[in-house]
Amino acid sequence: MKQKLFFFFLLFALCITCSDEIKAKNQPMEKASDFTIPSLSDEAISLSDFRGQIVIVNFWTTWCNYCQEEMTDLNKFTNENKAQNIVLIGVNVTSSENSKNVVSHFAKQFNLSFPIGLDLTGKVSKDYHLMGIPTTIIIDQKGIIRNKLLGPVTNEMLHNAISQL
Repeated sequence: MKQKLFFFFLLFALCITCSDEIKAKNQPMEKASDFTIPSLSDEAISLSDFRGQIVIVNFWTTWCNYCQEEMTDLNKFTNENKAQNIVLIGVNVTSSENSKNVVSHFAKQFNLSFPIGLDLTGKVSKDYHLMGIPTTIIIDQKGIIRNKLLGPVTNEMLHNAISQL
């Protein structure tokens, strides 16, 4: 009897899990929240300015070791895709930094070739429901979030994510 009860609960749990996966696949993709934040050069960066392009938004901080590791690949990806309809925006979670100067020094140290936006209040990070950093969001040409990559990304990972759009 205990064995039958165990298998019943196991089957029930499996059905719930499969049902949730089917629902998730049928749900529409989420529209990316627009934002306007200052850049390191004090110009405004707005997500809506890049409508019609594939946009990669990478959230990071200077003190995050994984963020530091991925900077070379982010630069490589940016340089390889300059002629494409793809833009990478680095969003520094400045609300958790010591100062804007630390971010500026970091960008110079890594010779970052992509625009850096400053999330001074943490609002953009909250709007995108960040669970940790680094986090990379892939947004298609229509402004729909198509992928969310948690942890450090590589040039190859970004190319694979783009190829699936």
